[in-house]
Amino acid sequence: MQGPRVSNHLFYLSIPPNIFLDVVKCASKSASSVSGWTRVIVEKPFGRDSESSAALTKGLKQYLTEDQIFRIDHYLGKELVENLSVLRFSNLVFEPLWSRQYIRNVQLIFSEDFGTEGRGGYFDSYGIIRDIMQNHLLQILALFAMETPISLEAEDIRNEKVKVLRSMKPLRLEDVVIGQYKSHTKGGITYPGYTEDKTVPKGSLTPTFAAAALFINNARWDGVPFLMKAGKALHTKQ
Repeated sequence: MQGPRVSNHLFYLSIPPNIFLDVVKCASKSASSVSGWTRVIVEKPFGRDSESSAALTKGLKQYLTEDQIFRIDHYLGKELVENLSVLRFSNLVFEPLWSRQYIRNVQLIFSEDFGTEGRGGYFDSYGIIRDIMQNHLLQILALFAMETPISLEAEDIRNEKVKVLRSMKPLRLEDVVIGQYKSHTKGGITYPGYTEDKTVPKGSLTPTFAAAALFINNARWDGVPFLMKAGKALHTKQ
């Protein structure tokens, strides 16, 4: 029941992707604001590929307009990532040094010291590349490499990120390494390998580790490799 004052409704969909549309349908029909705005925040993954992403957008627009939908990558809310923005754009000392003249390579590393441990069902349908690299790490890469935006408004930052992504050379197979973790012992405890996890389909070839060398074809970063690494059940968590 909504009172006499203006009431805004915000729905944050930190839920399994397969129920996005059902939840939005119910919220739109039963819980939309009468006097204020209604908005929906959708966490990644926003589809599994271009086709499913377009289908999800089409489904959401049955119940919402585009300006009601906010797609986010929650990793950008981490303090370390936010500090990168300050370091990058608020410190004039770094601007002349932030280029191929002074930087030999850039390494983006996501390392977990535990495996799927019974949660292999979701992970196996995505893998480490879709789960971590093409969203979290690619966002950080774009934030690191982009030119100074004309303002800190979301649209201006997005435009500069897109310029970076459009400047990237197509990834070559010889610049990529993938793998799966095997059974290992740590602290006297033996942990199963990825394909030994009962929630993982038998014979799965889904990678739990991936490393890639990416290159940005522009004046600032030409020739500088951006080394992206992500994996589960590695030696350290960082």
